[in-house]
Amino acid sequence: QETKSQTTRETGRVTWYALMSLGLTAMILGSIQNFSCKTITLPQKSHPDRFGSLDSGPFSYRSSEIIFQGGVNSTSYALDICRYYSFLSYDLGYIWDDDPMTIAVRVFAFMAAILGALGLAGLLAVPCFGVSICFWRCYGILLLLAGICQGMSLNIVNSSLCDNNPVLQILDDASGTTSLGNTFDDTCQVYVGFRCGIAATVLWLFLAVCLLVLPAPSKWNDDWCSEHAPTPRTDQEELNPTLKVRMDERE
Repeated sequence: QETKSQTTRETGRVTWYALMSLGLTAMILGSIQNFSCKTITLPQKSHPDRFGSLDSGPFSYRSSEIIFQGGVNSTSYALDICRYYSFLSYDLGYIWDDDPMTIAVRVFAFMAAILGALGLAGLLAVPCFGVSICFWRCYGILLLLAGICQGMSLNIVNSSLCDNNPVLQILDDASGTTSLGNTFDDTCQVYVGFRCGIAATVLWLFLAVCLLVLPAPSKWNDDWCSEHAPTPRTDQEELNPTLKVRMDERE
């Protein structure tokens, strides 16, 4: 009986480590999608000798050598670091109203991060505090909602950030040209962040299914938590070694 109980505990530990690893991976991949500027890209292909591009995420963008004119008098706009769209008024002097789809994508991006963090926080407390079947299923529902929100944030390809990016529209006005947008593809292409988002969505949903199907693990044991807790020192151990020697000599 004791051997069987020990085997069950070890299996629970391995399962917990696997679930936490997958959850942290999903959180990292989802953050790359939603909080970087590499989710989609708009390449500029009208100048074969110089390829510019505008990379974008739900909240930020960056550019590399966007060319306004060709030839000797060519000018370009490059921003190698990610800048928030909310800073457009400071960067380029324009105020842009986001379309409903862009707003929805941003809301889903935040919700995916918050729900995923709450679910992982619950899993993190399992070894020392245990969990009831009710809370275990609730964590699964949280991760399920995180996966749904993560997937909905992929709708960035259906927003104005993809089809009518505000940075290109503003640069059109600022440069005095009306054909800058024609030098870019009609629609965006998926970038590394978008692929990370797909992987994060799959991982969140897989974790949710595991928590909704697997039985709730028991608390590991009190010994495990006590072993990893700092050991209090006695008054004698806290004494300065030199002082201890002097006390011993007096005795």
